[in-house]
Amino acid sequence: MPRSEWREPEGRNHRRSIADAIDVLHKHAAFDGGCTVEIRIRRLQLLSRDVVGLVAVFAENTTAETTFVVTLRTCKKFRAERHDSREMEEFDIFRLDGATVDGSGNVELVDGTQLCAVDVIPALLPYHVTDLEWRILHYTIAMMKAERECYTYPIRFARPCDALDCSTLPSLEGRVSLLKQIQAYIAAQEPGLEGLSLQKIADTLHKFGVRIPRRRLRDPSDQRP
Repeated sequence: MPRSEWREPEGRNHRRSIADAIDVLHKHAAFDGGCTVEIRIRRLQLLSRDVVGLVAVFAENTTAETTFVVTLRTCKKFRAERHDSREMEEFDIFRLDGATVDGSGNVELVDGTQLCAVDVIPALLPYHVTDLEWRILHYTIAMMKAERECYTYPIRFARPCDALDCSTLPSLEGRVSLLKQIQAYIAAQEPGLEGLSLQKIADTLHKFGVRIPRRRLRDPSDQRP
């Protein structure tokens, strides 16, 4: 089975077209020796309950026994031209799932529609989550060993906040460890967060829809900000 290598994940938010992804693949010689390229779209539910698409271009190089992966901006729709037209059209992003791509960035959908100049339309995230809150949630999920449930892509390949499926989080209710156990786990993983309060952990999990019973906050000293 080919191993997977994610290419330039830090540049994901700057890539808005399939051509951008193909450029990265060419840059890393992914097409050397022959390559099959496919677009895969994963569903991601946000805190707002909006559903967006996580866009990834997978290039399987059989010679190198490696699958190279390049991600694009999160989106709901994309623009493209049909091969028999010069007019740009908008499409639902999930129509791209399973589409194939050639080395020039031309796309063929699973229904046979051929497109070129495929650009994604970035989705605006309707909420603000701090880096600290992402880390609290990530460590809580890791402590529960619930990564496979909560992340659309394997977290060793992408930043957790880019692959989190918020629709899975309410199902963690009733399985979440005691707040003090979460606090201790976070401090062990990241000593700089040793002073993190139980209230901040509870507020963060509540923000993501993971309900924490109020009775778990018994110690007044744990109410500090």
